[in-house]
Amino acid sequence: MNNSKDFHPQDQYNTLLNERNAAGKSMYYMNGREEVQVQIYPDKSVSPSKFIANKTLPGTYRAHPLTIKAMRKDLFANMYSETFEELEYLYKCEGCKKTIDLQFWQFCPHCEKAFPKELPDRIIE
Repeated sequence: MNNSKDFHPQDQYNTLLNERNAAGKSMYYMNGREEVQVQIYPDKSVSPSKFIANKTLPGTYRAHPLTIKAMRKDLFANMYSETFEELEYLYKCEGCKKTIDLQFWQFCPHCEKAFPKELPDRIIE
């Protein structure tokens, strides 16, 4: 069983820092950290867990209010792949049975169910 502490930002940063390629070199350049803030506006017409580019305000997004509430505020993003496979933690929600990636959420963005403190092993697809 895994503990939810695995999603602490410093732990995730350390995971990425320790990733090595076949030549033993660091997979990611971590010295040029940049903090980016993204504006997300509530819109009940957007499905939960989805983000839609806002056409009227370029560079901003719309999302269901529940999605905004459920999303982690301290996410790692990669401009090339948008997500880090190393941080992926697929989990089937006990409430709604939807599979979600825990690296993005504080609780289920579909049914609001809290994640257990002791997490089951991640789903491998």
